[in-house]
Amino acid sequence: MLESWLTSRPIAHRGLYDAAGRPENSLAAFEAAAAAGYPCELDVHLTGSGELVVLHDFDLGRATGNPRPVATLAAADLPGTRLFGSDQHVPTLAQVTECVAGRVPLLIELKRQGSANPRALVKGVLRHLETCDGEYALSSFDPVLVYFLRTSKAGYPVGQISGLLRTAGPVKRLIGRSLIGNFLTRPDFMSYELAGLPSLIVGAWRRRGVPVLAWPVRSPADELQARKYADNIIFSDFRPEKLTRRMTFAASRYRHQDRDPRPGDL
Repeated sequence: MLESWLTSRPIAHRGLYDAAGRPENSLAAFEAAAAAGYPCELDVHLTGSGELVVLHDFDLGRATGNPRPVATLAAADLPGTRLFGSDQHVPTLAQVTECVAGRVPLLIELKRQGSANPRALVKGVLRHLETCDGEYALSSFDPVLVYFLRTSKAGYPVGQISGLLRTAGPVKRLIGRSLIGNFLTRPDFMSYELAGLPSLIVGAWRRRGVPVLAWPVRSPADELQARKYADNIIFSDFRPEKLTRRMTFAASRYRHQDRDPRPGDL
């Protein structure tokens, strides 16, 4: 059964971050979100040394100025790997769950690059969550990871992430936009890029009962747009109401609007 918070409580994208020393995917951002009552979305990688680290990109270039691959990080590197010139460092998944301490749910995106072992990442995350209190959901852009999450029968909601995928190669873009993997993985929910909505394909899955989370939602205007086509939002750069009624007040309209194609639709 889908956890109600996934469709009723706006989710802070990479924590509740800002440009004043509280960077994305930092312990400070997750603490701020938990204190404000917002569930958090975060990104997890498995390094070559077996660490589960929380960072969005596959290398440190944007976050630190050093293009070192995330996969090469060891535990000893993390305290000194400062984020965006702040006093915050790249955290581990264990540090994030300890910081949040079950106060708010966490939506964990699993990320892997190239031929990295998908089973090892899934097993590592699930093994850690077994030791944690709180509510969790798991998701990925990678249909292979979604498949292994589903077959693990871990007891958490599992979601497929997609969107316009402008930077992906043509094959990955075709697979991702078409959501063809959903027929095999049967996700509990989808996270979809707001710029790609409305979408004929997303609308079809939504009518089949698969909720949609729109991302990234960066303003009240974005939120208003997202409410037409999605069941919840993953937000940044502004603060929506902490608790909202379910995003179904447009239900009588979205069935028609989801049929309106966009240039990016397949």
